[in-house]
Formats: sequence, C-alpha cells, structure tokens
Amino acid sequence: MKNANDTSNNIHPTAIVEGNVNLGSGNTIGAYSILRGNITLGINNYIGEHCLFTRNIEIGNNNRFEAFVAIGALGEMGAKGDVFIEDGKIIIGDGNTFREYVNVHSPVRRKTTQIGNKCYIMNKVYIAHDCQIGDGVMMSALTKFGGGVTAGDNANFGMGAAVHQWTDVAENVMVGMNAAVNKHIPPFVIVAGSPCRILRMNKVGLTRRGFTEHDVDLLNERYSSLLAGDTKAHTELEEKVVAFISTHEKHLNKFRDQE
Repeated sequence: MKNANDTSNNIHPTAIVEGNVNLGSGNTIGAYSILRGNITLGINNYIGEHCLFTRNIEIGNNNRFEAFVAIGALGEMGAKGDVFIEDGKIIIGDGNTFREYVNVHSPVRRKTTQIGNKCYIMNKVYIAHDCQIGDGVMMSALTKFGGGVTAGDNANFGMGAAVHQWTDVAENVMVGMNAAVNKHIPPFVIVAGSPCRILRMNKVGLTRRGFTEHDVDLLNERYSSLLAGDTKAHTELEEKVVAFISTHEKHLNKFRDQE
C-alpha cells in the first residue's frame, strides 16, 4: 500500500488494505472494510464500515461510501459464466454519495464501468457491469441497472426503477417510481409505467439547469415533431434531441398515446 504512513488518512485497525492500493490524503476507511486489488483513492474520501472494494478501481476526491457498499465484484453473466477483464476497471469521479448496500460491478464488454461526478446513489441500488453514468445523476433506493446501461447527465430515477441491459437513458430524463425501461429514452422527458412511456417534457429539470422558459416552451411545442423526424433542430436543446434520435432510431421510447 502506498502512502500507508500518511497520518492524514484515518484507517480503522480492523480494516484490511492490501495489494496495489494507492491512497491520497485525508481519507477515512471504517471498521472491517476491505480494499484489495489495484485501487487508487484520491483525497478526502469516506469509506464506512463493512465495505468491500476489490479488483481494479479508480476513485477521485470527496466521495462518501456508507456501510456495506460493494465496489468491484465480477459482472454477473449467468449461465455464460462470470468474467473478469484484466485491463478493465471501475472509474468513479468526484463528490458522489453511495448509500448503504450499493453494488457496482466490474466491466465485462467495455473497458470501464464508470460513474461521473456529484451523483447521489441511494441504498440498495444495483449498477451492473459496463454501465456508464454521467454527472449529477440521482438514483433512488432499489433502482436497478442491467449491464451496459447509459444514464446521461442529471437523469433522475425514481424508487424501484429498472433499466434493461444495454439501454440508453439520455440527459435530464426523469424516470418514475417502479418504471420498467426497455427502450432508449431521448433527452428532457418524463417517463413512467411498465413498460414505460413518455408522459411529457421535464420542464422543471431544464429550468433548474438554467434554460429559459421560452426555450423550454419552444422545445415542448416541437418535441413530438422532432421525435418523429418531421422537423429540423433550431436550438441547442433541439439539436441534442435530434442527435440522440439519430443514433437510436431503433428501440426508441414513444409518448404514451403512440404505439
């Protein structure tokens, strides 16, 4: 372990830290937690009691991991057999909160399972292999991501939401409680149901990001036409919608009143 003698790190006597573990300064590692493998930890991170960090992990600064968080287990592949990619790793940015019993699995098909900055991940959330999570994402308790899910910046997932493997949820999407997401979701909308459907624009989310009421209202008026490919983009928000649609023409979520 590198920086083992840095007195700014507070490591409980019952914690186990072994392997190629590189600690920055100001970190706390709680009782009975285990860090084992090729792990880099930045500065001012808090790891609570009974956490398990294993295999290849890179963690930034100012993150908080509450009790019983598990980072780095093998991706679950069922009958195919679990696989460990030697050069794959989990990357976690800065300023994230992981509440009790969160699980994040190592990659299988991509090089990384990745979580951005300033995400809030509530208790018992499951993040499977190869997921890519942006900045400012909110995952409520019992949210479940299958393998390879992508969640864009500022996406918000209600309690118990489930996202099917290799499904993309774009930025500023709000997913309702217990929703089942089995198709890609374009930016800036609210979805709910099982299977989920688009209900309306996420106006509150956009205004909180600083977009004007005029821009939001204009997008709301033109969104169905953009989704159907009947009109061209004229604003920054519209360009983001069209860009997403252009790469997700198949298996795209629709409005509730569409089939």
